Amino acid sequence: MPTQRFFDQVENLPTGTAPISLERDFRDQNASGLIEKRSGDKSLKILVFAGGIPAGAYKLTGNLSRVISLADFSTIEVEADENIRTVRLPDLAGRMVWLALESQAQKTFNCQGENSWEIQLNDWLREGWSGLIEIRLGNCHGFALFWDGKPQENEVLFSTAAGFVTGFDLMKNEPDKLYEVTAFAFVPTSQAYQCVILRRGVTHWSNRVLGRYQELVGQKLLQAMNRELNQAMRPWKWNISFQDNLMVDAHFFPYTQAAAHAYRALFMDMGAQMSFVIGNNLTQRILNEAFEQLRPDECAALQAQRLIPAAFSE
Repeated sequence: MPTQRFFDQVENLPTGTAPISLERDFRDQNASGLIEKRSGDKSLKILVFAGGIPAGAYKLTGNLSRVISLADFSTIEVEADENIRTVRLPDLAGRMVWLALESQAQKTFNCQGENSWEIQLNDWLREGWSGLIEIRLGNCHGFALFWDGKPQENEVLFSTAAGFVTGFDLMKNEPDKLYEVTAFAFVPTSQAYQCVILRRGVTHWSNRVLGRYQELVGQKLLQAMNRELNQAMRPWKWNISFQDNLMVDAHFFPYTQAAAHAYRALFMDMGAQMSFVIGNNLTQRILNEAFEQLRPDECAALQAQRLIPAAFSE
């Protein structure tokens, strides 16, 4: 990862003269984003916020990122205000930066034009590669999550002068540009990766449950349950939504316990509503059958947080 600022196109927030007040502003506004500091050793120190909560602090030197304490970050002195940058980010952008900082850079390379990029995509697909990529394309900067060689829907994001855009359409519109790519390998013990695998397990489990429920009761009753679930989440301000038979999780949870708390509440509500309509026995059967279809690593992540079928039906 180059020692450049993340998402260069995002407008900086005013820094003022008291760096500690910048951290307080994120907390007070429950905002996601980051604070970057450049100090005399030319490294970049980054503090990442997830909904007002510090997710982690890091020292970035070249492609090497290492964790530092929040106290160390707060006490870092810079020579001038221009060496401090503060930006607010959408949750998806924030959690991708966090995952990059908690992952290990494998290689950095260039792709010249769309054909070269398509060859690289085919290579990842053939290898079944899982990881995170960072892309710099002209005046654009973005990340994409890959799993088993495939880019993950709702996990591809670019920052542009016009704002954030999702998907790879932006690259298709720039067929002759030079793509600067960094590929990252996950660190399985990191909180960022644990949140990824937990999120994948929850969404895959939920989607299978919702699909089976729709087959039994029809679209109208499914939509009624979705409205109830979306309404129940509103006071918590979780960036999660239920649309048809899909759960879309764009929230930035700073650690697995926070994510598990939200998911547990959602499944409790889902299980209760399903039991009311189709009965407890059939609800339990659907939850069990859907759970058994998950990947072993997803099951393990769910079980570690006691997110299991028996917990979500009466």
